[in-house]
Formats: sequence, C-alpha cells, structure tokens
Amino acid sequence: MADETNKGLITIFLSLWKVWVAMSVMLIIVAIIKIKLPYLKGLIGEKFVSKKLFKLDPVHYKILNDLLLPSSGNLNATQLDHVIISNYGIFCIETKSYKGWIFGNANDKYWTQVIYKHKERFYNPLRQNYAHTKAVEELIKSKYPKAQILSFVVFPIAGKLKISGTDSVGCTRDIVRKIENYKTQIFTNVERDDIFDILVNANIQDNDLRKLHNESVKYLKNTRAKNLFFRK
Repeated sequence: MADETNKGLITIFLSLWKVWVAMSVMLIIVAIIKIKLPYLKGLIGEKFVSKKLFKLDPVHYKILNDLLLPSSGNLNATQLDHVIISNYGIFCIETKSYKGWIFGNANDKYWTQVIYKHKERFYNPLRQNYAHTKAVEELIKSKYPKAQILSFVVFPIAGKLKISGTDSVGCTRDIVRKIENYKTQIFTNVERDDIFDILVNANIQDNDLRKLHNESVKYLKNTRAKNLFFRK
C-alpha cells in the first residue's frame, strides 16, 4: 500500500515538474520574443522598403542597405537603413515600422504614436536621419562639395500619418514617388558610381564593431526615454 502511495506521489510530482518546466520554457520564449520583437519588426520593415526601392530603374539608381558609417555626431558611427545614389541626387531613407497613427512636426524633438488609447512618444526620425545625411556628406564633400543629399522617412505599416512642416515623410509608395520626381541630372554615371564605391568602402562590416554600436544606440535610446519620462 505504501509503495503504491509513493508511486502515486512520484507520478504527481513528475507531472507537476513537467508542467512547471513547460511553463518556464514558454515564459522564456515569450520574454525573448518581447525583447526581440522591436528588432524583428524593424528588420521586416526595412526588408519591405528595400524590396520596393530595388524596383527603381537600375540604370539611374543604385541602392545600399544597412550601412554603418563613421560619424562625428553623438556616436562614433551611425547606421543608415537605406541610401540611394542616383544621377539625380543622394537619398538617405530612415524606416520606422510603427503601427497606428503618427503625429508630429518637423521641428518637434519627439513625435507621438497612437494605437487606440495608448500613446508612445519617440525621437523625431528626421533629426535621426540628419545625422545620416551628415555622415554621407563628410565622406564625399572633398570630391563633391555641392552634392545634393536628401532625407526621407518611411512608415511602411502606419495607419495614418499626421506630420506637419515637411513633405519628406510618408508611406513607402509616397516616398518612392517623391524620389522619382527628381529628374534634374546632378551626377554623371561615373560620379554616381564613384560615390557608391566611397560609401561601400566606408561601410563598417566588422561584427564586433557593429555589436558595440548597437549597444551604444540602446544606451542612447534608454537615456532619451528616461529624460522623456522625467519631463512628463
């Protein structure tokens, strides 16, 4: 009788142990997904935009994605989602994979994302992209001091954009159309290809340096988030 009771208790214990292990694994997976979700959403958004950009006429447009260039800004390097080098100018594009309605003004330091009743403020991506255009300018200004470098921000999955003070923000289709509207030739094919090569050669590809940059970006974002919290 005692043996049967012990076996029963062991069976119950093992069953509870399996349930606990399964729940622990699920919680770990959920935590990992929660941590990685913003990165994954950003990556998917960038891939979507990149696919649309590559539909531009390859005779006149050359596309670069995920560039990490030296910078004289807040960090030693800055990451560019997309750069288009064309006969009609250079276009730096920042992709923001935010859902909901987006409110802001070109001169505001922070914009607001609204999903139903939930509001979240985030750093003005036009300011962020300004650092990107300056990084490109620093690399080419000795050879091309009058190069036209334009900044655009793409929200590929936003429900509604309510941005004032600029026409450089839009959905993917809008931004591609704006880029195609630039028809005045500025660079010859040789100059365009030269700028392309300059940016490719300046791109930081070392994995350790890229990881260090990502950590620095996280620290900067957390600092801004804390400052924003204490200002509320």
